[in-house]
Amino acid sequence: MSSGDVERYAGMTRAIAAWLPQARWYGGRAAAELTVADACAADGVTLALVDARPAPDRQPVRYLVPVTRDTGVDAACTPACERWLVEVIATGRIVPGMHGSFVGRPVGGPAPSPAAPIAVTPLGADASNTSCLVQTAAAGYVVKLLRRCREGVQPEVEVGEFFARQSPFTATPRLRGWLEYRPAAGGPTTALATIHDHLSGCESAWDVLGRLLAEQGLDGPHHDRIMRIVAAIGHVTADMHAALAARSDVPPFAPLEVTPDDRVAAATDLVAHATSVLSVAALAGSLPTPLAARVRRVVDAREALCDRLRGVADVLPARLIRVHGDFHLGQVLVAAADDRVFVIDFEGEPGRTLEARRAFAPAAKDVAGMCRSFDYLARHARLPNPTAVAATLGHCFRAAYVSKAAGHAWWPADSATADRLVEILALDKAVYELAYELRHRPDWVAIPLAGIEASLS
Repeated sequence: MSSGDVERYAGMTRAIAAWLPQARWYGGRAAAELTVADACAADGVTLALVDARPAPDRQPVRYLVPVTRDTGVDAACTPACERWLVEVIATGRIVPGMHGSFVGRPVGGPAPSPAAPIAVTPLGADASNTSCLVQTAAAGYVVKLLRRCREGVQPEVEVGEFFARQSPFTATPRLRGWLEYRPAAGGPTTALATIHDHLSGCESAWDVLGRLLAEQGLDGPHHDRIMRIVAAIGHVTADMHAALAARSDVPPFAPLEVTPDDRVAAATDLVAHATSVLSVAALAGSLPTPLAARVRRVVDAREALCDRLRGVADVLPARLIRVHGDFHLGQVLVAAADDRVFVIDFEGEPGRTLEARRAFAPAAKDVAGMCRSFDYLARHARLPNPTAVAATLGHCFRAAYVSKAAGHAWWPADSATADRLVEILALDKAVYELAYELRHRPDWVAIPLAGIEASLS
C-alpha cells in the first residue's frame, strides 16, 4: 500500500467512524478501532472491507462499507454503487483489490442489464443488512449488501442457487447472482452482496396481516382473508420443506437420518444456547423496574427452562433437513392481486455462525419460528386478546402445514410428538429473541419474555 493510500484510507476510516455507531447493521456500541482490510474503486464509490476492533484484546469484526470517495459517507443505496454491483455480478467481472479480488458470480438465465439506467429505492431500515430495489426499464431487482462479512458458505447464496438450478420450487424470488471476495492467498471466500428478482405488487406478510388485524382484529371484516393468507403460508412452508428435502443426491441438502448422538447433540445445543443467553440477560441494565424483575425471574428459572429444552431429544423426527432458519412474517411476501405468498431471505438467524445457519434441523424449527411471529404480530398490534389471536393464527397455519407435511420423514408421525417439538423449539426461539431484543430493541423485550413465561407456567 502506497503512502497515498495509507493517508486516504486513514481519512476514510475517520469519516466512517463518525456515522458507523448509528448504523442499524453495526454490531457495536461505538466505532472502535477501524482498519481498511481491503478495498476497490467502484465508479466514484470505494467498496471497502472494514475491520472494527472493539477492544485491543478482541478479534475484529469485518463489515462491507461502500462509501463516497470524497466524503466517506455510506453509499450503499446510491445509483453509482448499485450500478457497479449489478454490472460486476451480471458480467462475472473480477475487480482487483489490495489483497484480494471482488468477483461477480452470475447464476445464469436472464441477468440484469448493467448498462440500463436505474432507479434505487432503499428497502427497510430495521435490518442487519442493506437492501435496495433497483429498477430498470425492463425489470426490477433486489440487491442486498451482506454487511457483516463472514468467511465461508453463505446460506442465502447456497439455498438461492439450489432453488435456481436444482429445484422446481418457485415460491421464492430467483437468485440472479452474487458478489464474493477472494483473498489473494487463497482460503475461504466471503459473500458480500446478492441480486434477486423483485416481485412487484407484494408486501411483507407482517405489514399485510398487521393492517388487516388493525380493523377489529379477528372479529373484524377481514377475518376470512386473514385466515386464507395464514393457511397459504402454511401450505408454502410445507412445499418449501419438501423441496429442501427432495435432493438426496445433492450433499448439502440430502436429509440426515437422526441418530441417538443427534438427539443428545440437539438437547446439548439448545441448553448451551439458553445458558449463554440467560447469563447475558442476568447482566442487562437500563430496563424499567417491572421488566427487569420479569427478566430476573426468567433467569432464576433457568433450570426449569433447560429441562424443557432437553426434551427435544425425545421428539425429533426421523430425519433432519435444511431449513429456512429465521422464518417469520417479515420473510414472507404476499401478492396484492391474489394473496399468493413467497418466501425470502434464506440467510438464517444473524446472531448465529454460518456453520450453525447451514446445519440440518427439524422442519419444526421453521414452524415454531412462524408461530412465534404470530405472537409478535398480535402483541405489537396491541390487540386486546393477543394470546388468543396468536393461538388462532398458529392453529390455522399449522393445520395447513400438516395437511402437506404429514407422511414425510422430516415431520413427526404422531401429532402429540409434533406439538411438543414445536413447543420446545418455540421456547428456544423466544430465548433467541430475548437476546436479540436486549441488544437491539429494548422496547420489545416484553414480547419474547411473555413467550418464555408462558412456556414455564
